[in-house]
Order: sequence, then C-alpha cells, then structure tokens
Amino acid sequence: MSMKWIFLLLLMLLSRGVAYELYNNIIEDNVWKRGETLLGFLEENRLPLSLYYNLDGDDEKVMSDIRSSTVYQILRDKKGEVRQALIPLNEELQIHIYREGEGNYTLSIDPIRYQTKKVQLALTISKIFSTDIVDQTGNFPLAVALERLFRGDVDFSKLKKGDKVVTFYTQKVRMGKFYGTQKIDFAMLETRGKTYYRALAGDGKYYDDKGRSLARSSFIVPCKYRRISSPFTLKRWHPILHRYRAHHGIDYAGKIGTPIHAAYDGKVIFMGRKGGYGNTIVIRHKGGYKTLYAHLSRFNNRVRGKTVKKGAIIGYLGNSGMSTGPHLHFGLSFHDRWINPAQKIVLSSQLTGKKRTTYLRSVALYKERARKLAKTKANLKHPGG
Repeated sequence: MSMKWIFLLLLMLLSRGVAYELYNNIIEDNVWKRGETLLGFLEENRLPLSLYYNLDGDDEKVMSDIRSSTVYQILRDKKGEVRQALIPLNEELQIHIYREGEGNYTLSIDPIRYQTKKVQLALTISKIFSTDIVDQTGNFPLAVALERLFRGDVDFSKLKKGDKVVTFYTQKVRMGKFYGTQKIDFAMLETRGKTYYRALAGDGKYYDDKGRSLARSSFIVPCKYRRISSPFTLKRWHPILHRYRAHHGIDYAGKIGTPIHAAYDGKVIFMGRKGGYGNTIVIRHKGGYKTLYAHLSRFNNRVRGKTVKKGAIIGYLGNSGMSTGPHLHFGLSFHDRWINPAQKIVLSSQLTGKKRTTYLRSVALYKERARKLAKTKANLKHPGG
C-alpha cells in the first residue's frame, strides 16, 4: 500500500483532537484563513511552488474555491516537514499533496471519503431560534437551512420561548466531525398555535404537508438551447484530463449569437474577460444571489453597470475562453457559494398523482415520529409531568 493511501486510512481512523502523534509523525488540524491562497500555503510550508505554477488554467481557477474557515489536515514528520496534506475544495473534492521520495511532491484532486449519519433533533425555544440550534448541535448551517425552509410562513423575529422545532436530517461525517451541508429530510415548527411542516420529496424539492411547493423563486433559463451539455456537479471525472473536477453551473449548448437574458432582476456588476470563462457577465440579485454567464461571443454594452429586468438581453451565446463548443455556462451562487441552478429554475407548484400519494404517506410517518420525539424530549425535561 502506498504512503498516499496509508495517510488517507490513518485520517479516517483518527477523529478527535487537534494534533495526533503517530510513528514520529504529527497529524494537525488547521483552519484555512480568510484571504489565504494555495501559493501562500506552499510558501509557508516550504513546499515546491511548482505544484501551483504547473497547474493548468482551469485547475488554477478551481483552487480559488477553497473557503475560509475550511478545516484541513497536514501530516508532518519529526523534523516538521510536510509529508502529506488534505485540503477540501468543496463537499466532494479535496486537494491531496503528498511526498514521494526526498523532496518530490505530487498534487492531485481526489474525492473526499466520508460517512453519512442520520440525526434527529427536537428542542424547545429558550433564547433565539438559531442560537438554540447551534447550542445543541454546534451546527450553524443547520440553523440557516431551517430558517430558509420556514421563512415564507414564519417571522423568526417573533418566535417566542416555548415554541418547538423537530427535524430529521442526514449529516456528512469526515474524520469523526460533521462537515459541509446537511440534507434535511423533514422539519416541524410549532409557533403561535400553528404547526408548519416541510419535507423533502423524491424530486429533490421541498413541499408542505399537503404536497404544495415551497419554491417562490422566479429565476428563468437564460437562453434558448439545443441541449444541456454538462450539468452542475461537485464531482465529475473529466474524460480528457482524466481527473476529478467540479462543474459549478449548467452548460446550455446552442447557436453562436443566441440572445442571453438576465435570469432575474439585478445589477450588472461585471462585464469583461474572466480567465477560462472568456467573455463573462455577473449580475447581483437581491437576497444574496448572483448569476454568472460565461463564454459569450459579445456583450450588450448598453446594460454595462446598469440595473436590468428579468428577461433583458445582456449578451450573446459564444465560444470564448476555455470552451470545446458554443454554449452558455450559467452559474448561480448564494452568498458567494455555488449552488445548482436547476434548484431555482425548474419549479413545481404541487405534487400530483402517485408522487403526491407517496409523499403524503412519507410525511404521515415523519409526523408520527416527530410527535413521539417531541413528547419524549418533554418528558425527559419534566420527569413525571
């Protein structure tokens, strides 16, 4: 077994603490700092800068996706020199730097190995909704996700002490700690004498307990297209480069010159060349959303720096930048984090037929589990009550 895979196995076995001593080697947990770069990381740890400069343009762009506060691991020998390092790029891919021989290092992009864990949570609000969630779980993204699910019906500033929340979710676990985003399967919120329900259906969208869609977004597909040549994915095996790579958007293949429309009302904050994206436009929308339109043949200069309405022509489909054929690369981000545009574009108002029947049967089972869990928690807090 190579040193590379021995290190990965050790990391899976070691799950607690900040630094671990093993056979005169130390495994450290570190946090990626705001503004930190891969080049700076290599310099600080006396690693060959060629690992960065030998990256192709597309891989170099991917390296900028490392988010601040990301927890990463370094294996050092007794001299303090780096033997290996694992730095997550997103929830599915990570940079793996490892030493082979004296002073010879390799950089690769590998899938992250993780486990999934089913979690259930029931609590009574005692302070503030998000504070109570974090206090009990240590999981701030869970609090944010739950607020987003109920925001259309519930004013969270008016939640009061005694209101209840129950949720069942699936959490990723990496080296004994949760990471990334969780998948909420079901959630229940009781407030002001009303009970609200949210559940995940088989189509990957959320609905209430009657099977009605929660989607209120009105982002549109930005152009006419022949086919989707590449979907959004955090882990794709590139058939030409023979390595894993994330694809943060949807590629719509079409004719050069096809008009590109703003997917929603917003302000054009960038219009120009953007590395491998070629001719690119970025629009900022309300609520923390941004859309990106890449590989354009030309721009509609009249909208440069202007506020545009949904459907306005902002440019024309092309083949600029790193592109194998005419298409629009359409990206959607929420608070500067890439999300799947299909979640916001393909909407369904209500489940029907067998899909609705299956969904309602599942929701009924979740409701029963939620009531039992909430009752159990209450009895534990008030014995004999």
